[in-house]
Amino acid sequence: MKSIIIYAVYLMTILNLNQLHSQVTSLWNSDTSFCFYTSDSNAENLIATKVIFDSELTKEEILDSVASYLSNTYFIPRHKYYEGKQNISITIMDITTIDLPNKKHSIATVDIDDPDKICMGTYFQGSAGGRITFLMLVANFMQPQLKYPLLDGLIILYNNTELKVMDHIGLEGLISEREIDSIVRQAVKY
Repeated sequence: MKSIIIYAVYLMTILNLNQLHSQVTSLWNSDTSFCFYTSDSNAENLIATKVIFDSELTKEEILDSVASYLSNTYFIPRHKYYEGKQNISITIMDITTIDLPNKKHSIATVDIDDPDKICMGTYFQGSAGGRITFLMLVANFMQPQLKYPLLDGLIILYNNTELKVMDHIGLEGLISEREIDSIVRQAVKY
């Protein structure tokens, strides 16, 4: 009897894993399953939370929602030193569409408005902090888990200026979704 119960639990586990794999595959290949990404408590990995946008929203409206989400969740100064400082806001400056014969490519320019330069002392510093900031910005704006990512390229400005090369964060120049594809796939699995 004990072996029958163990075998039944084994079968249910396999069934659940297959069902989970099916759900992840369907999410990954979906046209409409957007995710908001956050970091885990150790600021080492992304965690994906599925969100549903109204199908009538334009790409610009979705990107504005993502900018608002990041401004109001991730880029909130958390240290006492930053009390009374101006909030960090993110603005979509431009979305350029490049029409090619087989596909339209979208490249967005995003500005991080940080008058008190809080990001330079916190979000852009350190290996873990710089990496998770890079992932949060790129994954949330590009949505590479979609069958057709929201953006094909991303340019991030800081206080209306192109970022220079920094040690721990690769936000300079044109960023492609390929740079984070495997990390986002891992986040969507969980």
